[in-house]
Amino acid sequence: MTQSVTLAEIDASEYGGTITHDRWMESIGIPIHRGYYIEDLRTVELGFWRERECNAAFVQLDGMRGVCETRVTEIAPGQTLPPLRLGFDEAVYVLEGNGLGTVWPMENELKHSFEWGPRSLFMIPRHHWAQLGNAHGDRPVRLMHFNYLPLAMSGSNSPWFFFNNPYVDPVEAKEVYAEATVSRMIGEHDDPYLWIGNFFPDLQAWDKLAQYQHRGAGGHHLQIKFPNTEMIAHMSVFD
Repeated sequence: MTQSVTLAEIDASEYGGTITHDRWMESIGIPIHRGYYIEDLRTVELGFWRERECNAAFVQLDGMRGVCETRVTEIAPGQTLPPLRLGFDEAVYVLEGNGLGTVWPMENELKHSFEWGPRSLFMIPRHHWAQLGNAHGDRPVRLMHFNYLPLAMSGSNSPWFFFNNPYVDPVEAKEVYAEATVSRMIGEHDDPYLWIGNFFPDLQAWDKLAQYQHRGAGGHHLQIKFPNTEMIAHMSVFD
């Protein structure tokens, strides 16, 4: 039996071109900053994101497309953002300002609240509600968010699947924002220190960095591990 084949024209942008995360990101209507370098995220141009009731912008550095999402959020003086539930882990770094974070798994369950300030780093666990607010009434707050949403969207081309999804994670995260701990890894490591936790009040407070020569002489380094996730981070300091 022979099978006939029909040739048709295919739009290249729909096949191997623009990815789902790109289309979703561009549909939001806020600035997207691309390139190899952003001079200062505290002054980068933002636009109003109506659904999330704040000014924000995406940052898509060359080489990171399709891998990770970085965005900047600004919380106006005295404002508290509406609650948001993400289907993925997200790390948040405080560029400037002070505020309050509240995280909880489901309605009517215990809420975990914590205060953050400049240079704080914290993780918002997947499938948890989170609400962030500005503690000052006279100046805005700027946050940098980081996640692997582009990779997740490549496996499900329905972007809204990842926001406010009612799925309940069977693994309960107790003491979500307990005090971070520092461990010393045994064996030969370029950086023997491992900082473990979901909340780090001030990254500048840890001054026992190990030498890390792979990125230039005089560099120092610290590995950061978030519990219950494959996301990791590190802090590098150069004279």
